[in-house]
Amino acid sequence: MYDPTSILAQLLGTAPARLETVPQGQGIYALYDHEGHARYIGITAKCLNDRIFKRHVGGDNNSHKFSTVYNAGRMFHARKAAASCPRDGKIAKELRRLFVREHCRAVAIALPGLSRAELLSLEANVLAAAPADAKRWNDARVLSAAEPIDQLNAFLATIEWPPEKHLAVNRQAERWQSLAR
Repeated sequence: MYDPTSILAQLLGTAPARLETVPQGQGIYALYDHEGHARYIGITAKCLNDRIFKRHVGGDNNSHKFSTVYNAGRMFHARKAAASCPRDGKIAKELRRLFVREHCRAVAIALPGLSRAELLSLEANVLAAAPADAKRWNDARVLSAAEPIDQLNAFLATIEWPPEKHLAVNRQAERWQSLAR
């Protein structure tokens, strides 16, 4: 069996990697925000790469940490909100995916051969030993969304988007502001 203290040390002591480099296979992982802070520790019994690169970034019913935290301002999109525009929202969601994949990171440890029960037990023990900041997104009932304005401005300057996409995400920011009031 794996030692939770050693696993935690790896999750928090290894340089976080770009999300597309996360390994395949089951295991445990830590998500890092755009400032380089570990914020979430989780497991998957399926595929680390799929869970992190696709689901946490794009959002789904079970894995949506990055898509929730960065769902603000010019990256805002809500499929069910009346204040959202389907066309502009899709462009904002595209920007959010691009931003997160460029600026957020993860540490993932493949753990082949463990049962789901063993993975869950390991996760519980790692979380029990983890500092509060490293599991901030784990413990939150509701995650606050925020737009890292300066970093997003710099990112937008590098991706050469056409003016119509800039206008679309600016409209989404206005929609998000109207909901935040």
